[in-house]
Amino acid sequence: MKMRAGFLATCAATALVIGAGLASPALAADQMVTKAPAAEPMPWWYEGFVEIGGRFNLNKPDKTTLGKYYEYRDLRPGAFGNFLVGAHNTKDPLDVVIWGTNIGWDDQAFGLDLSKPGAYYLTLGWDETSHVFARNAKTLYNGVGTTNLTLPVFLTPTPDALDAATIAANSKTIDLKVRRDTASASARWTPNDNWDVNMDYTHTHRTGTMALGAVSFSGPTNTRSAFELPRPVDETTQNGNLKAEYTGATPWGKTFNVALGGGVSIYDNADPSLTFQNPWNPVNTATAPLNNLYSLAPSNRAQTMSVSGGVGLPWNSRYMGTFQYTKMQVDDANLPWTSNPGNPVPASIITPSRNANTMLFNNVLNTQITSDLKSTVRYRYYNYKTIDGTPVSVTGLAALNPDSASGIGAIAEMRYPTNYTKQNANAELAYRPVKWLTIGTAYDWERWDRGQWRDAPVTNENMGKIFADSKWGFSTLRTSLQYGQRRFNEYQTPPIAGGVTDGFRMVDLANRDRTKGQASWNIDVTRMVSVTPNAGFLYDDYKTNINYFPPTEAGIKKARSWNVGTDVTLNMNRDLSFFLSYNYENGYRQVYQQGSTGGVGVDDLNIQTTDFTHTFIVGNKATLIPDKLFVDTNFTVSRSTSQWNLGCTPAGCRYTPLATFPDSHNTMTRLDVAAKYMLDDAVTRSAGLIGKAYWKARVMWERNSNDAWQPLQNQLGWLVNPGNATTAYSIWMGTGTPNYNVVLGQLSFGVKW
Repeated sequence: MKMRAGFLATCAATALVIGAGLASPALAADQMVTKAPAAEPMPWWYEGFVEIGGRFNLNKPDKTTLGKYYEYRDLRPGAFGNFLVGAHNTKDPLDVVIWGTNIGWDDQAFGLDLSKPGAYYLTLGWDETSHVFARNAKTLYNGVGTTNLTLPVFLTPTPDALDAATIAANSKTIDLKVRRDTASASARWTPNDNWDVNMDYTHTHRTGTMALGAVSFSGPTNTRSAFELPRPVDETTQNGNLKAEYTGATPWGKTFNVALGGGVSIYDNADPSLTFQNPWNPVNTATAPLNNLYSLAPSNRAQTMSVSGGVGLPWNSRYMGTFQYTKMQVDDANLPWTSNPGNPVPASIITPSRNANTMLFNNVLNTQITSDLKSTVRYRYYNYKTIDGTPVSVTGLAALNPDSASGIGAIAEMRYPTNYTKQNANAELAYRPVKWLTIGTAYDWERWDRGQWRDAPVTNENMGKIFADSKWGFSTLRTSLQYGQRRFNEYQTPPIAGGVTDGFRMVDLANRDRTKGQASWNIDVTRMVSVTPNAGFLYDDYKTNINYFPPTEAGIKKARSWNVGTDVTLNMNRDLSFFLSYNYENGYRQVYQQGSTGGVGVDDLNIQTTDFTHTFIVGNKATLIPDKLFVDTNFTVSRSTSQWNLGCTPAGCRYTPLATFPDSHNTMTRLDVAAKYMLDDAVTRSAGLIGKAYWKARVMWERNSNDAWQPLQNQLGWLVNPGNATTAYSIWMGTGTPNYNVVLGQLSFGVKW
């Protein structure tokens, strides 16, 4: 009552003053009561956070098995930090934000954003990304990280247990990983409502070691054998782009926009080739080389220019189009024909142009025919053309294999063009008869013209599609069904040495019937519960004519996959929610392989593979103490199975008995629990801090279990298949078990303002 009485008294006094003022003569200027000026808004305001913490293992995992665990992330134990600091000017708009994540580690990143909204925008960044392939690879070679791989010891043909022991005793464990450092800059300038200018630049440097597969000829019988080598990586890629766009109005009152752009890409490989020694050949001969030369990716560059735009047309239509032209060059010369001193280099080596041009033309026309009916028509043309559009002889007569003279009947080494043209056309109609339903149909056409140097010069694919989207108060349903047929005009034996026979059907060229369907249905069962079942399938039936006996074809016959699953969310209230997901995926593939019986090709091997995966995810978000303690929990388990089956056919068996493969299984389990506790403001102020302080705690358990890793630990092929000479002479980098079991703890302290 005191507050109300005071308010009424104030109102009464104010009324008396106003009344007196209206009845009184005007006051002198020096007697007027002046009003206090309005408070000026603060021109700058600030935001941000700083977080410092540490990671530690709560168990003792074998560090050499953590390659997969660290594949795309750096979660090694140690201190880390994250921060963001932003300053904003409201009077003369200006925003400045600086940030950093996982500072000090191989996946750290930093950024600076500077902008004057409506005028210009600038972004600078630095990003490190690691890709770990293995932390337990084993190699016999010295010089890892260089382009010259030498041996500490040589082996004695033919392969046996003593050679396997020699390899194991002289091998060293190395990491197979690549780190990518990227510096980036982008800018945008909008001087007025009509102009928009964008530019960007990135500089990426990749360093590290990867696995490389190579072939040489080993021992007194010149046996073809495979070697897995530690390939050095030292590559730089620079990309720059500039685009200016203008938006205006047409004389008929529609908007239009046109953009002109250009770009350049430069790739430089500091290691264009690699030389390695064959451990089975301590003495160099022309047919069993000690030194072997392998080429790596050549340095190259590309320039691009593009014109794009759109314009509103009469009859409620709009056209959008893009034209792009790219020119690509490779200046590096071909490598010497061989590094084997026992096999002389041919007198002349021709370096044909490897330059190429591409052209892209893309068109889209949208028309709102009626308020309920909309059409979309698309056409896309893409052409890839090498400068030398005809075969070019790289050398005269030379050995079939660069570092070995093995293989009698030498031929001229040729380079064949890879020119092709790809065209796509699409027409789509979408009809909305009622507010809650949209139905439609579409037709797609795709044509590949690969020229005379591929087995099937031309393929055409025609596809039809129907779809329906329905949305009403409590649910949203989306469905589509597509059917298509791809056919080649002819299948030929291209004039390439060692070319594929007429009977073999390649996966990208073979005749194919495709059926594809997808469906998802989001249902709000109650205000708290939402359920979204989903399903899909893709059936590819290749029209490969398997007759088993001549005339017959070989290659892929079937490729089928399907999936089904559901997502469930439960929002109890603003402080508690749950999430549940299950998905099943199944993939099947059938291939017929052709052998020879009496010199005649027959289909004598039926290869069938099946892969299926179960994935289960459950999680929840909970506020245990309002405005103070928040907990997120996520649990994931994924179980996959791979099945291989080799079968005989009516034409016979490739060999007897056929190899049998046990099912292989992989199970990945992860539990991630994170908590955040907000400290009282009084505690923060007493510590001399400004803002909101918090503690974060996280425990993550992750385990991967695979039961088919044992062959990976072998280095000498003889241990896998001593009866096959090619396999027996081969040497790999035994990577051991990919299984791991890690319990990671993380604790951090942060302040947000």
